[in-house]
Amino acid sequence: MKILDSYVRQAMAQGLIDEWHIWDFTRSQADHEWVTREFGPVRYMGDNVGYQHRGRVTKTAASRMSARITNDLHIALVPRHDPATFYEIVIGGWGNAQSVLRKLPSEQLKDFDRSKGQPIWARSTPGVLSPGRSNEVVVNIDGDGVPDMMVNGVTVGRWPDIVLPEGAEVMVRGGWGGDLELTDAHAPVRRYIGNPGENMPYFQAYQYYARRLPDFAEALFLKCDDDIVYVDLDGLNGFIEYRRKNPHYFVISANVVNNGVCAYFQQVSGALPASLGHFERPPGGFGGTLWTDPDKANNLHDFFLASSTKEFPLPSKVVDWQERQSINFIAWLGRDVQHMALAKGDDEKMLTVDLPAFLERPTAIYSDFTVSHLSFGPQEKGVDVNRLIAAYDAVMREKLSL
Repeated sequence: MKILDSYVRQAMAQGLIDEWHIWDFTRSQADHEWVTREFGPVRYMGDNVGYQHRGRVTKTAASRMSARITNDLHIALVPRHDPATFYEIVIGGWGNAQSVLRKLPSEQLKDFDRSKGQPIWARSTPGVLSPGRSNEVVVNIDGDGVPDMMVNGVTVGRWPDIVLPEGAEVMVRGGWGGDLELTDAHAPVRRYIGNPGENMPYFQAYQYYARRLPDFAEALFLKCDDDIVYVDLDGLNGFIEYRRKNPHYFVISANVVNNGVCAYFQQVSGALPASLGHFERPPGGFGGTLWTDPDKANNLHDFFLASSTKEFPLPSKVVDWQERQSINFIAWLGRDVQHMALAKGDDEKMLTVDLPAFLERPTAIYSDFTVSHLSFGPQEKGVDVNRLIAAYDAVMREKLSL
């Protein structure tokens, strides 16, 4: 993903891409921590996502945030002078009816179980969080080190029994059905965190955009896998403009190296010699021998890496397609997120088969924009990942003059 990061940031520097939304659906804590370190501020968190760092509050600098959430905004204050404990403030808990404060050991920052954590302060706060606006939340520490909090201009609480002489780190999360969106996170590169432990979690991203159609109706989306290891930046603008000017297609795919449908057409055009093997038309656009054969994938990658042009042209500039295809790198128009409040399930089938059939709109593959996709799940045990990543990294550095 470091390779992809370099390409995307170069595309942003060239004005080809305006924003990069990194959706964190990581399946390991180490991967989650890496994404957290490498990419910008968090913008959105599912209701089962753990605490994320927000900033700091001191006697001279309040902590301010704009938060879109319906209930159960959790704020953790971790004292800088005593990091072994933290204070948890729950705003609008119990159906947006009550707010509480607890003192807890720091290990419970990663633990949602509060059955043993009795509140040290509680207050009835009916309707404290508004679902119709970004809630303005301010945590302040006065000159004596005493914290207080205001929400939408109303003082929720002041806690004179708590003293934070050196200030505190501020962490936030949602909870109990309350997804949290930090609407003041405007950085061009920012994180969106899906609920952990979900099987087929990607519906969360599609639903996020579908629920915010007015914000994205004029946008153009590029969706790519995290293991895209080559991007033809010279062809990206043409891909974007073709997508923009041909709204009758539902989604359009880049010309992808290591993609069963693309490989079939690449060989039909003569770009892939028979010596690499036979790249058949995957039945119904799904599966096929390339999808399952790591040796085929290794050979295909090596052939592409050895190519001076880094192009595998298709039989025509645009190939219309009526069946399933892998969505390694696709584009859609923002107005079409009105159709993307997808149920949990196979998003690839929904985007390339079910929705195109329902809307009577084809999909397509665009020949003149090439990307390379490292591996599919069935290939992973045999794909020479480290060698290929090193080779693609060298290509990226040469292409970007790094």
